[in-house]
Amino acid sequence: MKRVCFLILAVLMLSTCVLSSCGDDGDSSFVISNSTSEDISDESVSSDVESSNNDSSTTVSSEVENTSSEEAKDDLPENAVRLLFTRYTQNPTFVMIGTCAQGAKVTATIGTESLTVDSYMGWFEMSFTKTGKSHRVTFTQEVDGVEVDEPRTYFAKPTEPPSSWTWAFGSNNAFQFFIEKMIEDFEGNNLYGNNVITGMTSRVKSRIEQIREYNEDAEIIYMIVPSVLTTYPELAPDFLTKGSGQTRLDQVTDGLKKAGATVIDLRNVFKLHKNDEMPLYYKLDSHWADYGAYLGYKELFDHISKKFPSAKPREVDEFKWTADYYISADACLYLGIEQEKVKEYAYYREFDFEDVGNITKVPRYRGMQLIYNDLTTEEKVFKTDRSELPSCVVYRDSYCAGIYDILPERMNNTHYIGMWNYAWQKNLMQTEKPDYVIYLIAEWNMDEIVYN
Repeated sequence: MKRVCFLILAVLMLSTCVLSSCGDDGDSSFVISNSTSEDISDESVSSDVESSNNDSSTTVSSEVENTSSEEAKDDLPENAVRLLFTRYTQNPTFVMIGTCAQGAKVTATIGTESLTVDSYMGWFEMSFTKTGKSHRVTFTQEVDGVEVDEPRTYFAKPTEPPSSWTWAFGSNNAFQFFIEKMIEDFEGNNLYGNNVITGMTSRVKSRIEQIREYNEDAEIIYMIVPSVLTTYPELAPDFLTKGSGQTRLDQVTDGLKKAGATVIDLRNVFKLHKNDEMPLYYKLDSHWADYGAYLGYKELFDHISKKFPSAKPREVDEFKWTADYYISADACLYLGIEQEKVKEYAYYREFDFEDVGNITKVPRYRGMQLIYNDLTTEEKVFKTDRSELPSCVVYRDSYCAGIYDILPERMNNTHYIGMWNYAWQKNLMQTEKPDYVIYLIAEWNMDEIVYN
């Protein structure tokens, strides 16, 4: 019996020594926390529990499988802060994504540094610049100035995203992500040379002359969709510096107008509607949201209906708008996060009127996932047999998914050139004789206008 007691005592002493040697050194996941139960996380987040028994504290750590807040099986209050993912964007800057109370301002503290951000529909993200493999992060949150729940502490261990050709990064004070290819336009370091703009102007002018050989009123229309950084410069993280003076978008717009083309400049209308209830852009994707696409559609057909009154754009309440949590898209992909595990609150737009020409037979998105369906990338002709409406040929990039259905609904014939094919097709123009040739291009994709 003495030997057994001695062995038990030895094991207990050894365990105490091992636990006491574990600290916040970047490799250990044992951290004192105010959390009251296990929190959900992925491999880059650990959560811990502090409990007391006869005035002695014990620290327990748990690494759990990737999961979303909807799937979490824990005892935390519904409105508690849950840190789900943390990823480097560009080392040593990393983002943290998680869930929180509706309408909360969330504050995260790492050491002596604190950052407060606005959440969006129960989700938050924030960016920190810190060196080291891991960080002890304490979260608090307030709704209307009143503290919600209790502080929650997590051990964040940022991991490198797998993608090397682009990267995503978040705003410092709002739930909004951006992607790398927006930066140069924002900082203004990529202006075209005068000879490049002159060449574009000459080429577009020649094309306008070609289409007016068969129709003196035919137009080439360019709708260049401004990036989210252009519309919301105030959300840019601190490591970006907004340029001053002329931008590439200014250059291209001026050159196209000089050629005689029509330019639908969305910057002013987006500025006017940037704080509407429905967002102009997705929060976790680089594309415009369905509401932003609707505003672009309205500007386009406000112009077209001056010649074709029957092409007057439909009002916003003529569509069905379904608000829900949808599967996120490219920002999560670039961060190396499984897209279905971060849900985005968005407004999905559908026809609330008769579909003419089987337009909606081609789904715009992949089910509940906010990314374009492969069918929308293919060359496609829609015919609605309404001679009072105009016809068009459309050159486009992936932004077209947002407007794919509502554009042909206001046209007689719509010929979508295959997505990302920008080669001018003179023979096609002479055969189909469209009233409009429409270019729908994202701001960061303007090279396709300038050089093709």
